[in-house]
Amino acid sequence: MVNAVRAVGVGVECLGAAGLLALSRVADGEVRAAPLALGFAAGYCYRHARTAAGCRRFRGGPGRSLGVAMAWAALGVAVGRSVDEPAATRSFGAGLGLGSAAYWLARRGE
Repeated sequence: MVNAVRAVGVGVECLGAAGLLALSRVADGEVRAAPLALGFAAGYCYRHARTAAGCRRFRGGPGRSLGVAMAWAALGVAVGRSVDEPAATRSFGAGLGLGSAAYWLARRGE
């Protein structure tokens, strides 16, 4: 059951990323590669940090979960302030979703 819920979450992340990329392509005519790659790396590393800290469930370690989320929120705010174009912002958001989903897909068998 837990894997099914996680699979649905990954599906939602992938659909959201695809929607952001499609919107960026339609609205601006391009997808920015550098913010997409940066977002992918940040999403992948965020999931790894949560796993390494033992944040599988919020109830099991609320302090750890909040600590990791706050640390990565600071990174997200910093990147959000440095990116000034809507196309780059959408690419970064899509990369976050894809990176997070890729981590789950890479580690699901463990």
